[in-house]
Amino acid sequence: MSASTTAIDPRAARAAAQWLVRLHGGALNPVEQQAFQAWRASDPAHETAWKRAELVCSTLASVPPALRQTADAAPQSPQRRAVLYGLAGLIAAGPALWLASQFAPWQVWQAAIRTARGEIRHMTLPDGTQLVLNTDTAIDVHFDDAARQIVLHAGEIHVGTAHDAAIPARPFIVRSSNGAVRALGTHFSVRQGGSVLAPRTQVAVSEGAVEILPAQAPDALRRVEAGQQGSFDDVAVAPLSPLAPHAAGWLQGVLIAERMPLGEVLEQVARYRYGVLRCAPALAAMPVDGIFQLNDPDNILLLLQRSLPIRLARRTRYWISVEAA
Repeated sequence: MSASTTAIDPRAARAAAQWLVRLHGGALNPVEQQAFQAWRASDPAHETAWKRAELVCSTLASVPPALRQTADAAPQSPQRRAVLYGLAGLIAAGPALWLASQFAPWQVWQAAIRTARGEIRHMTLPDGTQLVLNTDTAIDVHFDDAARQIVLHAGEIHVGTAHDAAIPARPFIVRSSNGAVRALGTHFSVRQGGSVLAPRTQVAVSEGAVEILPAQAPDALRRVEAGQQGSFDDVAVAPLSPLAPHAAGWLQGVLIAERMPLGEVLEQVARYRYGVLRCAPALAAMPVDGIFQLNDPDNILLLLQRSLPIRLARRTRYWISVEAA
């Protein structure tokens, strides 16, 4: 099996990312060179991860500027952590994500504000707006005289807009890769979804209303009222539907399932843990009921195994397949 198709242990991917950054900071001294070679030789998974790291750089054609800058950044700086996190993701993800690297630029990993996998963070913006970042989310916040704007690079946010004291009042806008969502005095969530090759933005409104404007279709403006949800790409807004029950449970750190298909439950759980989580197709429609704490996704899997006729087949700690018991 080649380095381009082999599954990569996330821990090895993170270590390979660290070595890649260090190497692009300049030649290793003899002690570092010995440590690097010892790391590669100590475990076949390390050598595989390193070969994948080299393949990532060759596929990207050139060393991204962020990688060069990060080599000189302080070890615990947000910039270094963000780029290391993104590099490790590319190393672990494989060719599909490398192909889409032009659609997921390095500035995503240099976002000013981001949450780690499994983290949920509450914030208050300068105007008093309440903001909640879900797991694995990256944003930038830009307030100026013309607008209050959040750029959602990845993940999901919930916004409770505050009245703007500026005169005239500035619009509050969330921008994603697909376009803009303008708040009309509201509580709403925006999630960057879809795939890296076909991104799609999901919007759910719990109070007030928003306007959606796809980036490449100025005539496709669509209003979404409280109790509605929908999604859009660059050119169109999909038909709206009623807000999913308990969709905002994550704001309290819980996943509430009422006859929710197992495949959907596992898809949500996977957002809060590292590694691969797969579900046997024959089990995907199995209904699940329960309230699960999102801060312990592995415990959710154990609870599901105890209450359903399934078993967890562990290839590694980070690679789990849900199969029939």
